[in-house]
Amino acid sequence: MKIQAVLFDLDNTLTHRDQSVVVYARQFLQDFSYNLSSHELEKTVQIIRRIDNGGYPKKELLTHPSIAASVGHALTEALAWKATPDLEELTQYWFQQFGMAAVAMQGAADLLQYLKQQQYSLAVISNGGHATRLKILEGLGFSHCFDEIISSELVGISKPKPEIFLETCQRLSIQPQQALYVGDHPVNDYAGAIGAGLNALLLNGFHEDVAHIPQRIDKLKQVVDYLD
Repeated sequence: MKIQAVLFDLDNTLTHRDQSVVVYARQFLQDFSYNLSSHELEKTVQIIRRIDNGGYPKKELLTHPSIAASVGHALTEALAWKATPDLEELTQYWFQQFGMAAVAMQGAADLLQYLKQQQYSLAVISNGGHATRLKILEGLGFSHCFDEIISSELVGISKPKPEIFLETCQRLSIQPQQALYVGDHPVNDYAGAIGAGLNALLLNGFHEDVAHIPQRIDKLKQVVDYLD
């Protein structure tokens, strides 16, 4: 059955999470420089990386319910503050600014432009808070590209459950076999999409133990090779 829609994961598929962390850390230090005794970029980046873990935080490293608050707490304790900032201020700063620091995955903009020109339906399926998903897409400048933006918070279902993939297909008015899903996670993305009856591609480079997955690509531009 011919592909009519291309669906994407967000973190480490359309946006490069680690590069975004570096941009965020740099902006954070600039905006709070008035209250910091030193500019410790590498230390700040390492703290965020440890807690964020590429968007898949380890529960034992989360001191608070969210990545935002856990990162804020760690930074209040580790950086050389002149006066300790309010945790709520740092938490809200993450929610407001992390998405705007998003760095696009190489080839993402060109691929989306091509797919729109070829009149494919496009959607994002991403686990996480809906407002954060929207903010990241805004930061990337990709919001206008998508017919549907589906988050686990929006529909109350998380990947890899098949229902989140099927819900997206239903909203696009297509059959699962007419969709190609692209993501970086072997379980949440690839196995989840395949289990729901979609076609799927795994973007290499972000997770181990993927050699058993037959449909893998190294760069987003290779997606076009799987559309026919």
